[in-house]
Amino acid sequence: MPSYITSPQVQQVNAIYPGDSIALVNDATTDTGVTTTLQFALGPTPDGSVGNIVIVNTTNQQAQGQYSFIDIAADYENLSGCIVPNGTSLPYNLSGGWMRFTFSVAPTSGSLVISR
Repeated sequence: MPSYITSPQVQQVNAIYPGDSIALVNDATTDTGVTTTLQFALGPTPDGSVGNIVIVNTTNQQAQGQYSFIDIAADYENLSGCIVPNGTSLPYNLSGGWMRFTFSVAPTSGSLVISR
């Protein structure tokens, strides 16, 4: 899986809405070298409320969530309390904006899946 998109691409922008899920690392044995995942937008909820996401990290590395109000690579900042140890899941509340995850070392097994 490629890392952060920095140039125009002919592909759909990833966004997650209530009831959706996105695999940011589908299978780290084949998605090699990923230290920063693709970014994804948090789609609005019908009532404008805070959105709850669940991060499931079955990789062999800890994942650090990052957030940006607008999708500019340099604007992403680590999210407080959004560190997902390998082999665990974490519920997290956000409203709008963009999100991505980083690994200090590229995982070599497992997946990183976000559900909403």
